[in-house]
Amino acid sequence: MLSILFYGFGNPGRQDDGLGPSVIEEIEKLNLVDVFTDENYQLQVEDAAEMARHELVIFVDASVEGEGSFTVRRVFSASSIGFTSHAVSPESLLQICREVFRKHPATWIIGIRGYEFEFTEGLTEKAKINSQRALDFINILLSEYKGRKMAEKKTILIIDDDADLRASMRIMLEATGFSVGEAADGEEGIKIAERIKPDAIIVDLMMETIDAGSRLSTHFKETGFDGPIFLLSSAGDTVRYNIDARELGLAGIFQKPLDHKVLINTLKKQLKMD
Repeated sequence: MLSILFYGFGNPGRQDDGLGPSVIEEIEKLNLVDVFTDENYQLQVEDAAEMARHELVIFVDASVEGEGSFTVRRVFSASSIGFTSHAVSPESLLQICREVFRKHPATWIIGIRGYEFEFTEGLTEKAKINSQRALDFINILLSEYKGRKMAEKKTILIIDDDADLRASMRIMLEATGFSVGEAADGEEGIKIAERIKPDAIIVDLMMETIDAGSRLSTHFKETGFDGPIFLLSSAGDTVRYNIDARELGLAGIFQKPLDHKVLINTLKKQLKMD
């Protein structure tokens, strides 16, 4: 069984800086098997030893960036290890884990949008909403890890110029047992599709141009791709009125902000994995 560590860091005495620890408290209430938790004001070099005991590590922290409720990004090893008074970055911790313990767990960080960081306790109301949305994402993630069927492994290609969206989709899809390829634009997407031979493709409607996704979908169909292709759109109902999914040979259109549960269930149905 996959062992997962959730590590929240931040100072609960500075309003929304306590988002990380508050999420960890909620995860602990679930009492899940093979899901472990830890929290602290800041990351320390000693935490690398705990990381080495798990296959997947997810850090949770407050963030002042991003338009959405939270972002998800992959953590890669730092080229060099740096820390001050024991405080260390997730990237440096992963490098310590590799060099000292010869382990390299898959590592991600969920950054939850915060707004106020004064020296007083309690999350702001907007931060509480963002925290709940992040927890909803985490609950789906854990559910997919628990129920995944590796024998049915399929490969999904994501083509989108939004790195944060690609990251959140990747971790959710990998949790379900999918292999994932990703590209930031159409040209890169075509090259990667030729290399990984995906079972399904998800492509953003608007990248280099307003209709880049629909043109790319047509290209894949014309060059012989016979798997399902989905568009990603933030244009709301406008897409339904101006794009005929059937005419383009599309399996469907996912609306942004993305509902990850709908994403997983739709892919499983289209790829006959249930």
